[in-house]
This record gives sequence, structure tokens and C-alpha cells, in this order.
Amino acid sequence: MATSIMIAAAAGSTVCSFPNVACSSVVVGGSAQAVPPLRSGASASLGGKGSSLYGTYTPTAFNAVSQKAFFTVTKALTRAELGDSLEEFLTKATTDKKLARLMMSMGEALRTIAFKVRTASCGATACINTFGDEQLAVDMLADKLLFEALKHSHVCKYACSEEEPVLQDMEGEGFCVAFDPLDGSSIVDTNFTVGTIFGVWPGDKLTGITGRDQAASAMGIYGPRTTYVIAINGFPGTHEFLLLDDGKWQHVKETTEIREGKLFSPGNLRATFDNPEYEKLINYYVSEKYTLRYTGGMVPDVNQVRRDT
Repeated sequence: MATSIMIAAAAGSTVCSFPNVACSSVVVGGSAQAVPPLRSGASASLGGKGSSLYGTYTPTAFNAVSQKAFFTVTKALTRAELGDSLEEFLTKATTDKKLARLMMSMGEALRTIAFKVRTASCGATACINTFGDEQLAVDMLADKLLFEALKHSHVCKYACSEEEPVLQDMEGEGFCVAFDPLDGSSIVDTNFTVGTIFGVWPGDKLTGITGRDQAASAMGIYGPRTTYVIAINGFPGTHEFLLLDDGKWQHVKETTEIREGKLFSPGNLRATFDNPEYEKLINYYVSEKYTLRYTGGMVPDVNQVRRDT
């Protein structure tokens, strides 16, 4: 992610910008000082020690008569803190207010879905989606809630889902979103964990793009606890939020790497009959004494591998 330095100098309020730098030499009042990078949007004004969202600055000298200042800027790395609210985390993770608003809106929808999963009908409807899967009432309810959240955020242009794969105009501007409203809905009645998964892309299209182009991605996991796991492009790690009794999201876990572990969660084991390479992979996991963790829902399985390796 590009970094830049924005410095408002006392002498004439000169503003200097240096994009994409690791360490710049900034000239203020005729002298150069080595300055480490700040995130885009960070700013410093002279005349005393202060701070911005992404760092602190300390003048090393200030001449009130000549209004020449010589100072260095020291950047305090912004990092998420356990215990942060979702809003506090997003303020640190991105300077894009539209993206933060979208992720907050989706968090509101996930909170409502968590309640509905516990209480809504799981009976089959007469509907069949375009993939040939029978839709359940709880599927369509989650689908409706997520589309409504995106439309009311005013920052989403198009969205589509597993239940509604044709692009829907959300009438906003900034991002496009694709989601599975309730992965594993067929196992809700057995009281297994299920979840929502979505990706966020900048711009106004959902074709000709890849996962690497995402601005953010997230999962909502509905089980004994309700959690919201977020990844923001340009901000390290995945970040897990727990839904508290008061309806607020609290940051409870940060994952910065997935190590080699001993868990495996295979999908569609029937494919081993048609795909020898897949069969070989499964046999390898079994022979090497990997532990099988499989619920029938991709979101909870991915979440366990992410969390426990």
C-alpha cells in the first residue's frame, strides 16, 4: 500500500507530499531531515508535540521569529488491539471511510442473521436456485438481510450471491460484493455451526477480477458463539470479533500466519472416485495421521483450520 507524508509547515503552511517512500529527506525551512513514512493522510503541524491517527511528531527546534522549523517525524506503528470495538479496529485498519462503512453495515447484518438462525424456519421452500440447490427459508432470509445492508450502506454499486447470482444494483458507489449468505444451511437443523462468507472488490464490476483484487473479505460464524472474521487489504493478519451480549463486536483474536498443522477438512469426498490425485491427497492426510475436522459447512471448517494451526 502506498505511503505518503503530508507535512504542514509553519512557514507559509507549505504542504509537501512524498508518495511510495521508505524514508524521505524532507526540506522544511531550508534544512533536510530524514523522515520515516507515515500512512496516507497522516499529518503534522508545527509548534509542539502532537499526534495524528497513525503516528506522533516531535519538533526538534522552532524559531518563532523566522518561523523556520527543523523537526523529525516518528511513526508509531498502528496496530489493532485486542478489546477494540469493530469501529475502532476499522479506523486503524483502513483510511477508506467507505470501506469501513461497508464492513460496519455487514457486521449489522451478521448480528441479525445470528439471531434469525436460532429462530427462523429451516423448512424447505418451493424455490430452487440457479445452481440446482433447494433453497431454505433461512437461506433466503439471510440473503435478504445482506442485500438490504449493502443497499443501505450507500457505498456498494453491485452485489450478487449464491442465491441471487445475477448482479443486483445496490445504487451506491465504491465497491462490489459477492457472498454466500448462509453456507451450511442444510445442517442448521442438526445445530451445527454455519456461516456467511463475502468478498469486497473496489470499483463497479464483479467480472474479470480475482481474489487478489479484493479490498476486504470476511466470514460470519454462527455457532455456540457468533464471530466476525475480517481481513483488510494492506493491513496484516485476520482479525476475529466476538458478538457480545450488548450487541457490540469486540476484537478477540489476531492471526498473522497459518502454520503447517495436522488438521484437514476435505470437501466433496465423492470426488475421490473420479479424481485420482484428490484420492492420493486424502490418503496422504490419513497415512500421515492428520486429524479430520469436517462439519459439512465450509465456513466453520475454514475457520477452525485458520484458528487452530
